[in-house]
Amino acid sequence: MPPPVILFPLGTASAIPTPTRNHSSLALVLPTSTTLLFDCGEGTQKQIQLLKSSYSIKHSKISKIFITHLHGDHVFGLVPLLATILNGAGGAENDPRMLGEGEEGRKRTADVEIFGPRGVRRLVRRTLQTTYMRLEGGFVVHELLFADEAEDKEDEEEEGCLGEVERGRDIHPDKDGFWRDFLEVDNFFLSAGEIKHSVPCIGYVLAERPLPGKIPPDYAKRISKFKHELIQAGHANPISFLADLQRPEKLGLDLTLSLPDGTVLTRPPVVRGRKIVVLGDTSDPSLIAPLAEGADVLVHEATNAHLPGIDPSTKKVDTYEAVEERAKSRGHSTPDMAGRFAKRLGLGGDEVREGLLVLNHFSSRYKDDEADGADGLAMKIMGGIRKCAESAWGVVEGKRRVVCARDGVKIEVKA
Repeated sequence: MPPPVILFPLGTASAIPTPTRNHSSLALVLPTSTTLLFDCGEGTQKQIQLLKSSYSIKHSKISKIFITHLHGDHVFGLVPLLATILNGAGGAENDPRMLGEGEEGRKRTADVEIFGPRGVRRLVRRTLQTTYMRLEGGFVVHELLFADEAEDKEDEEEEGCLGEVERGRDIHPDKDGFWRDFLEVDNFFLSAGEIKHSVPCIGYVLAERPLPGKIPPDYAKRISKFKHELIQAGHANPISFLADLQRPEKLGLDLTLSLPDGTVLTRPPVVRGRKIVVLGDTSDPSLIAPLAEGADVLVHEATNAHLPGIDPSTKKVDTYEAVEERAKSRGHSTPDMAGRFAKRLGLGGDEVREGLLVLNHFSSRYKDDEADGADGLAMKIMGGIRKCAESAWGVVEGKRRVVCARDGVKIEVKA
Protein backbone atom coordinates (compact mmCIF):
# COMPACT_ATOMS: atom_id res chain seq x y z
CA MET A 1 0.00 0.00 0.00
CA PRO A 2 1.18 3.57 -0.63
CA PRO A 3 2.62 5.70 2.19
CA PRO A 4 0.29 7.88 4.25
CA VAL A 5 -0.74 11.36 3.24
CA ILE A 6 0.58 13.84 5.79
CA LEU A 7 -1.46 16.80 7.03
CA PHE A 8 0.96 19.27 8.58
CA PRO A 9 -0.62 22.36 10.19
CA LEU A 10 1.63 25.41 9.86
CA GLY A 11 -0.89 27.80 11.42
CA THR A 12 -4.12 27.15 13.30
CA ALA A 13 -5.11 30.58 14.64
CA SER A 14 -7.98 32.77 13.53
CA ALA A 15 -7.58 36.51 12.86
CA ILE A 16 -4.68 37.16 15.25
CA PRO A 17 -1.54 35.02 15.58
CA THR A 18 -0.55 34.08 19.11
CA PRO A 19 2.67 32.81 20.71
CA THR A 20 1.41 29.24 20.25
CA ARG A 21 -0.60 29.50 17.00
CA ASN A 22 0.35 31.12 13.71
CA HIS A 23 -1.95 32.48 11.00
CA SER A 24 -3.79 29.92 8.85
CA SER A 25 -1.86 27.49 6.65
CA LEU A 26 -2.01 23.75 6.12
CA ALA A 27 0.52 21.66 4.20
CA LEU A 28 -0.71 18.42 2.66
CA VAL A 29 2.15 16.12 1.67
CA LEU A 30 1.29 13.43 -0.88
CA PRO A 31 2.99 9.99 -0.94
CA THR A 32 5.33 11.30 -3.66
CA SER A 33 6.44 14.14 -1.31
CA THR A 34 4.70 16.69 -3.54
CA THR A 35 3.40 19.33 -1.14
CA LEU A 36 0.10 21.15 -1.56
CA LEU A 37 -0.38 24.25 0.56
CA PHE A 38 -3.82 25.43 1.63
CA ASP A 39 -3.86 29.11 2.58
CA CYS A 40 -0.76 31.07 3.43
CA GLY A 41 -1.17 33.44 6.35
CA GLU A 42 1.50 35.80 7.59
CA GLY A 43 4.58 33.97 8.87
CA THR A 44 3.97 30.75 6.95
CA GLN A 45 7.48 30.60 5.50
CA LYS A 46 8.94 31.19 8.96
CA GLN A 47 6.82 28.33 10.32
CA ILE A 48 8.27 26.02 7.66
CA GLN A 49 11.72 26.82 9.06
CA LEU A 50 10.78 26.74 12.75
CA LEU A 51 8.90 23.44 12.58
CA LYS A 52 11.55 21.43 10.72
CA SER A 53 12.43 19.50 13.86
CA SER A 54 8.96 17.91 13.94
CA TYR A 55 8.46 17.44 10.17
CA SER A 56 10.48 18.87 7.30
CA ILE A 57 8.63 20.70 4.53
CA LYS A 58 10.89 21.46 1.56
CA HIS A 59 10.26 24.70 -0.31
CA SER A 60 11.17 22.97 -3.57
CA LYS A 61 8.31 20.50 -3.10
CA ILE A 62 5.62 23.20 -2.78
CA SER A 63 4.31 23.27 -6.34
CA LYS A 64 0.63 24.07 -5.78
CA ILE A 65 -0.93 26.65 -3.43
CA PHE A 66 -4.69 26.81 -2.87
CA ILE A 67 -6.32 29.89 -1.35
CA THR A 68 -9.77 29.54 0.23
CA HIS A 69 -10.54 33.27 0.50
CA LEU A 70 -8.82 36.63 0.54
CA HIS A 71 -8.98 37.63 4.19
CA GLY A 72 -5.55 38.78 5.31
CA ASP A 73 -4.99 36.05 7.87
CA HIS A 74 -5.12 33.55 4.98
CA VAL A 75 -3.05 35.37 2.32
CA PHE A 76 -0.62 37.84 3.90
CA GLY A 77 2.17 35.26 3.68
CA LEU A 78 1.56 34.27 0.05
CA VAL A 79 3.88 36.61 -1.83
CA PRO A 80 6.72 36.38 0.73
CA LEU A 81 6.61 32.57 0.46
CA LEU A 82 6.48 32.81 -3.33
CA ALA A 83 9.59 35.00 -3.26
CA THR A 84 11.39 32.43 -1.12
CA ILE A 85 10.42 29.46 -3.29
CA LEU A 86 11.32 31.24 -6.53
CA ASN A 87 14.48 32.91 -5.24
CA GLY A 88 13.18 36.45 -5.37
CA ALA A 89 15.26 39.57 -4.96
CA GLY A 90 14.95 43.28 -5.59
CA GLY A 91 15.98 44.19 -9.14
CA ALA A 92 16.75 47.21 -11.28
CA GLU A 93 14.25 48.75 -13.68
CA ASN A 94 16.36 47.60 -16.66
CA ASP A 95 16.60 44.03 -15.40
CA PRO A 96 17.45 41.83 -18.43
CA ARG A 97 15.00 39.15 -17.36
CA MET A 98 11.72 39.81 -19.14
CA LEU A 99 8.15 38.71 -18.53
CA GLY A 100 7.82 35.02 -19.37
CA GLU A 101 11.56 34.61 -19.94
CA GLY A 102 14.53 33.58 -17.87
CA GLU A 103 18.19 34.47 -18.37
CA GLU A 104 19.26 34.80 -22.03
CA GLY A 105 15.63 34.67 -23.16
CA ARG A 106 14.99 31.07 -22.11
CA LYS A 107 11.29 30.28 -21.74
CA ARG A 108 10.25 29.86 -18.13
CA THR A 109 7.97 27.18 -16.81
CA ALA A 110 5.59 27.50 -13.88
CA ASP A 111 7.40 26.16 -10.84
CA VAL A 112 4.42 27.16 -8.67
CA GLU A 113 0.72 27.25 -9.54
CA ILE A 114 -1.65 29.25 -7.37
CA PHE A 115 -5.41 28.62 -7.28
CA GLY A 116 -7.98 30.77 -5.54
CA PRO A 117 -11.02 33.03 -5.85
CA ARG A 118 -11.19 36.08 -8.07
CA GLY A 119 -8.73 38.73 -6.94
CA VAL A 120 -5.83 36.48 -5.98
CA ARG A 121 -4.10 37.06 -9.35
CA ARG A 122 -4.23 40.82 -8.92
CA LEU A 123 -3.08 40.53 -5.30
CA VAL A 124 0.05 38.64 -6.35
CA ARG A 125 0.79 40.87 -9.34
CA ARG A 126 0.35 44.16 -7.54
CA THR A 127 2.42 43.12 -4.55
CA LEU A 128 5.29 41.94 -6.74
CA GLN A 129 5.08 45.04 -8.94
CA THR A 130 4.96 47.59 -6.15
CA THR A 131 7.86 45.96 -4.29
CA TYR A 132 10.04 45.68 -7.44
CA MET A 133 10.40 41.95 -6.83
CA ARG A 134 12.40 39.90 -9.37
CA LEU A 135 11.82 36.14 -9.34
CA GLU A 136 14.23 33.62 -10.81
CA GLY A 137 11.51 30.99 -11.01
CA GLY A 138 8.13 31.15 -12.70
CA PHE A 139 4.56 31.09 -11.42
CA VAL A 140 1.01 31.22 -12.72
CA VAL A 141 -2.25 32.15 -10.96
CA HIS A 142 -5.56 30.46 -11.79
CA GLU A 143 -8.86 31.90 -10.54
CA LEU A 144 -11.97 29.88 -9.70
CA LEU A 145 -14.86 32.09 -10.74
CA PHE A 146 -18.27 31.81 -9.12
CA ALA A 147 -21.33 31.31 -11.32
CA ASP A 148 -22.29 34.99 -11.26
CA GLU A 149 -18.76 36.25 -11.93
CA ALA A 150 -17.66 37.26 -15.43
CA GLU A 151 -14.06 37.20 -16.54
CA ASP A 152 -12.20 40.35 -15.54
CA LYS A 153 -11.48 42.28 -18.77
CA GLU A 154 -9.34 44.81 -16.92
CA ASP A 155 -7.29 41.94 -15.52
CA GLU A 156 -6.82 40.50 -19.01
CA GLU A 157 -5.45 43.80 -20.29
CA GLU A 158 -3.27 44.46 -17.26
CA GLU A 159 0.43 43.92 -17.66
CA GLY A 160 1.77 40.87 -15.89
CA CYS A 161 4.78 40.91 -13.63
CA LEU A 162 8.25 39.45 -13.74
CA GLY A 163 8.09 35.75 -12.99
CA GLU A 164 4.50 35.29 -14.18
CA VAL A 165 5.00 32.89 -17.09
CA GLU A 166 1.50 33.37 -18.49
CA ARG A 167 -1.95 34.50 -17.52
CA GLY A 168 -3.58 31.65 -15.66
CA ARG A 169 -6.91 30.00 -16.37
CA ASP A 170 -10.28 31.43 -15.43
CA ILE A 171 -11.99 28.28 -14.21
CA HIS A 172 -15.79 28.32 -14.40
CA PRO A 173 -18.06 26.06 -12.31
CA ASP A 174 -20.33 23.43 -13.82
CA LYS A 175 -24.12 23.69 -13.83
CA ASP A 176 -24.20 22.45 -10.22
CA GLY A 177 -21.84 25.19 -9.08
CA PHE A 178 -18.80 22.96 -8.57
CA TRP A 179 -15.31 23.13 -10.04
CA ARG A 180 -14.97 19.38 -10.63
CA ASP A 181 -11.61 17.75 -11.33
CA PHE A 182 -9.96 21.04 -12.30
CA LEU A 183 -6.54 19.57 -11.54
CA GLU A 184 -4.82 16.20 -11.12
CA VAL A 185 -1.72 15.90 -8.97
CA ASP A 186 0.00 12.56 -8.39
CA ASN A 187 -3.13 10.36 -8.63
CA PHE A 188 -5.31 12.87 -6.76
CA PHE A 189 -8.09 14.80 -8.49
CA LEU A 190 -8.90 18.21 -7.05
CA SER A 191 -12.38 19.65 -7.07
CA ALA A 192 -13.82 22.65 -5.26
CA GLY A 193 -17.09 24.19 -4.19
CA GLU A 194 -18.48 27.30 -2.58
CA ILE A 195 -18.97 27.54 1.18
CA LYS A 196 -20.62 30.39 3.05
CA HIS A 197 -18.43 32.92 4.85
CA SER A 198 -18.46 36.71 5.19
CA VAL A 199 -16.64 36.96 1.83
CA PRO A 200 -16.48 34.61 -1.20
CA CYS A 201 -14.93 31.39 0.06
CA ILE A 202 -13.98 28.01 -1.37
CA GLY A 203 -13.59 24.49 0.01
CA TYR A 204 -11.34 21.95 -1.70
CA VAL A 205 -11.89 18.20 -2.18
CA LEU A 206 -9.08 15.76 -3.00
CA ALA A 207 -10.13 12.37 -4.36
CA GLU A 208 -7.49 9.71 -4.88
CA ARG A 209 -7.62 7.19 -7.71
CA PRO A 210 -8.45 3.59 -6.65
CA LEU A 211 -5.67 1.85 -4.74
CA PRO A 212 -4.32 -1.70 -5.07
CA GLY A 213 -5.88 -4.15 -2.62
CA LYS A 214 -3.90 -5.83 0.12
CA ILE A 215 -1.94 -8.86 -1.12
CA PRO A 216 -2.90 -12.10 0.69
CA PRO A 217 -0.07 -13.07 3.05
CA ASP A 218 0.37 -16.54 1.50
CA TYR A 219 1.11 -15.27 -2.03
CA ALA A 220 4.84 -14.80 -1.43
CA LYS A 221 5.20 -18.25 0.11
CA ARG A 222 3.32 -19.90 -2.76
CA ILE A 223 5.49 -18.19 -5.37
CA SER A 224 8.72 -19.06 -3.53
CA LYS A 225 7.67 -22.71 -3.36
CA PHE A 226 7.53 -22.93 -7.16
CA LYS A 227 10.22 -20.36 -7.97
CA HIS A 228 12.41 -22.78 -9.97
CA GLU A 229 9.51 -24.12 -12.05
CA LEU A 230 8.20 -20.60 -12.72
CA ILE A 231 11.61 -19.43 -13.95
CA GLN A 232 11.77 -22.43 -16.28
CA ALA A 233 8.30 -21.51 -17.56
CA GLY A 234 9.58 -18.08 -18.62
CA HIS A 235 9.03 -15.92 -15.52
CA ALA A 236 12.49 -14.38 -15.04
CA ASN A 237 11.63 -12.98 -11.62
CA PRO A 238 8.40 -14.58 -10.33
CA ILE A 239 8.27 -12.55 -7.10
CA SER A 240 7.97 -9.36 -9.19
CA PHE A 241 4.33 -10.37 -9.73
CA LEU A 242 3.65 -9.04 -6.22
CA ALA A 243 5.19 -5.67 -7.08
CA ASP A 244 3.09 -5.50 -10.25
CA LEU A 245 -0.07 -5.98 -8.18
CA GLN A 246 0.78 -2.84 -6.23
CA ARG A 247 1.61 -0.58 -9.17
CA PRO A 248 -1.16 2.03 -9.66
CA GLU A 249 -0.47 2.19 -13.41
CA LYS A 250 -1.30 -1.53 -13.71
CA LEU A 251 -4.61 -1.43 -11.86
CA GLY A 252 -6.56 -1.74 -15.10
CA LEU A 253 -4.74 -4.91 -16.18
CA ASP A 254 -6.01 -8.41 -15.50
CA LEU A 255 -2.91 -9.77 -13.78
CA THR A 256 -2.74 -13.48 -12.96
CA LEU A 257 0.02 -16.00 -12.21
CA SER A 258 -0.58 -19.73 -12.74
CA LEU A 259 1.31 -22.03 -10.39
CA PRO A 260 2.37 -25.59 -11.24
CA ASP A 261 -0.12 -27.02 -8.70
CA GLY A 262 -3.02 -25.55 -10.66
CA THR A 263 -3.50 -22.54 -8.37
CA VAL A 264 -4.03 -19.21 -10.09
CA LEU A 265 -3.00 -16.11 -8.16
CA THR A 266 -5.20 -13.14 -9.04
CA ARG A 267 -5.36 -9.47 -8.22
CA PRO A 268 -6.98 -8.66 -4.85
CA PRO A 269 -10.02 -6.36 -5.13
CA VAL A 270 -9.03 -2.70 -5.46
CA VAL A 271 -9.76 -0.30 -2.62
CA ARG A 272 -11.27 3.13 -3.12
CA GLY A 273 -8.79 5.96 -2.73
CA ARG A 274 -8.69 8.48 0.08
CA LYS A 275 -11.00 11.48 0.01
CA ILE A 276 -9.89 14.59 1.88
CA VAL A 277 -11.95 17.76 2.30
CA VAL A 278 -10.23 21.02 3.30
CA LEU A 279 -12.63 23.85 4.05
CA GLY A 280 -11.91 27.53 4.48
CA ASP A 281 -13.66 29.73 7.04
CA THR A 282 -17.38 29.03 7.03
CA SER A 283 -20.65 29.54 8.83
CA ASP A 284 -22.42 27.09 6.53
CA PRO A 285 -20.55 24.58 4.34
CA SER A 286 -23.73 22.83 3.12
CA LEU A 287 -23.28 24.00 -0.49
CA ILE A 288 -20.25 21.73 -0.86
CA ALA A 289 -21.90 18.70 0.75
CA PRO A 290 -22.77 16.83 -2.50
CA LEU A 291 -19.13 17.07 -3.58
CA ALA A 292 -17.72 16.15 -0.16
CA GLU A 293 -19.97 13.21 0.79
CA GLY A 294 -18.18 9.99 1.63
CA ALA A 295 -15.00 11.74 2.73
CA ASP A 296 -12.43 10.09 4.97
CA VAL A 297 -11.00 13.36 6.30
CA LEU A 298 -12.71 16.68 6.95
CA VAL A 299 -10.71 19.78 7.91
CA HIS A 300 -13.22 22.20 9.41
CA GLU A 301 -12.86 25.43 11.35
CA ALA A 302 -13.99 25.70 14.98
CA THR A 303 -13.36 29.33 15.83
CA ASN A 304 -15.56 29.63 18.91
CA ALA A 305 -16.97 27.22 21.46
CA HIS A 306 -19.25 27.26 24.50
CA LEU A 307 -17.36 25.56 27.34
CA PRO A 308 -19.17 26.17 30.65
CA GLY A 309 -17.26 24.85 33.64
CA ILE A 310 -14.05 24.61 31.59
CA ASP A 311 -13.28 27.97 30.02
CA PRO A 312 -13.18 30.72 32.67
CA SER A 313 -13.98 33.34 30.00
CA THR A 314 -17.42 31.79 29.46
CA LYS A 315 -20.15 34.34 30.02
CA LYS A 316 -22.89 33.35 32.45
CA VAL A 317 -25.61 34.53 30.08
CA ASP A 318 -24.27 32.49 27.16
CA THR A 319 -25.76 29.26 25.85
CA TYR A 320 -24.66 26.86 23.10
CA GLU A 321 -27.27 28.43 20.85
CA ALA A 322 -26.13 32.00 21.59
CA VAL A 323 -22.44 31.21 20.96
CA GLU A 324 -23.31 29.41 17.74
CA GLU A 325 -25.41 32.31 16.46
CA ARG A 326 -22.66 34.77 17.33
CA ALA A 327 -20.08 32.64 15.48
CA LYS A 328 -22.35 32.32 12.43
CA SER A 329 -23.02 36.07 12.36
CA ARG A 330 -19.28 36.56 11.89
CA GLY A 331 -19.00 33.86 9.23
CA HIS A 332 -17.57 31.18 11.50
CA SER A 333 -18.36 27.86 13.17
CA THR A 334 -18.29 26.05 16.49
CA PRO A 335 -16.94 22.51 17.02
CA ASP A 336 -20.54 21.35 17.39
CA MET A 337 -21.29 22.65 13.88
CA ALA A 338 -18.21 20.87 12.54
CA GLY A 339 -19.34 17.61 14.14
CA ARG A 340 -22.80 17.91 12.64
CA PHE A 341 -21.36 18.50 9.17
CA ALA A 342 -19.08 15.45 9.56
CA LYS A 343 -22.18 13.42 10.36
CA ARG A 344 -23.99 14.82 7.33
CA LEU A 345 -21.13 13.82 5.02
CA GLY A 346 -21.10 10.26 6.34
CA LEU A 347 -17.51 10.73 7.48
CA GLY A 348 -16.18 7.36 8.65
CA GLY A 349 -19.31 5.64 7.41
CA ASP A 350 -17.76 2.57 5.79
CA GLU A 351 -15.26 -0.17 6.62
CA VAL A 352 -12.43 1.05 4.39
CA ARG A 353 -10.73 3.40 6.83
CA GLU A 354 -11.25 5.52 9.93
CA GLY A 355 -13.12 8.80 9.60
CA LEU A 356 -11.09 11.79 10.76
CA LEU A 357 -12.38 15.26 11.66
CA VAL A 358 -9.62 17.86 12.01
CA LEU A 359 -10.61 21.08 13.78
CA ASN A 360 -8.62 24.26 13.17
CA HIS A 361 -8.80 28.09 12.99
CA PHE A 362 -9.19 28.59 16.73
CA SER A 363 -9.91 31.87 18.48
CA SER A 364 -6.85 33.62 19.89
CA ARG A 365 -8.06 32.83 23.41
CA TYR A 366 -7.53 29.09 22.75
CA LYS A 367 -3.85 28.36 23.30
CA ASP A 368 -2.00 25.27 22.11
CA ASP A 369 -2.84 22.15 24.11
CA GLU A 370 0.46 22.09 26.00
CA ALA A 371 0.88 25.86 26.40
CA ASP A 372 0.74 25.53 30.18
CA GLY A 373 1.65 21.90 30.68
CA ALA A 374 0.03 18.50 30.23
CA ASP A 375 -2.46 19.17 33.02
CA GLY A 376 -2.93 22.87 32.36
CA LEU A 377 -6.01 24.87 31.47
CA ALA A 378 -5.20 24.95 27.74
CA MET A 379 -5.28 21.14 27.58
CA LYS A 380 -8.66 21.06 29.36
CA ILE A 381 -10.11 23.69 27.01
CA MET A 382 -8.93 21.92 23.84
CA GLY A 383 -10.25 18.66 25.25
CA GLY A 384 -13.61 20.34 25.77
CA ILE A 385 -13.62 21.60 22.16
CA ARG A 386 -12.87 18.10 20.90
CA LYS A 387 -15.67 16.59 22.99
CA CYS A 388 -18.18 19.10 21.59
CA ALA A 389 -17.39 17.88 18.07
CA GLU A 390 -17.41 14.23 19.16
CA SER A 391 -20.86 14.56 20.73
CA ALA A 392 -22.32 16.26 17.67
CA TRP A 393 -20.79 13.74 15.27
CA GLY A 394 -21.37 10.61 17.33
CA VAL A 395 -17.87 9.20 17.68
CA VAL A 396 -17.45 5.42 17.57
CA GLU A 397 -14.10 4.20 18.88
CA GLY A 398 -11.93 2.84 16.10
CA LYS A 399 -14.23 4.26 13.41
CA ARG A 400 -14.26 8.02 13.99
CA ARG A 401 -11.71 10.36 15.47
CA VAL A 402 -11.58 14.10 16.20
CA VAL A 403 -8.24 15.93 16.30
CA CYS A 404 -7.68 19.55 17.29
CA ALA A 405 -4.95 20.72 14.92
CA ARG A 406 -1.75 22.02 16.47
CA ASP A 407 1.00 23.99 14.77
CA GLY A 408 3.79 21.59 13.86
CA VAL A 409 2.06 18.35 14.86
CA LYS A 410 1.60 16.11 11.82
CA ILE A 411 -1.51 14.02 11.16
CA GLU A 412 -1.25 10.83 9.09
CA VAL A 413 -3.98 9.67 6.71
CA LYS A 414 -3.25 6.03 5.94
CA ALA A 415 -4.30 4.30 2.76
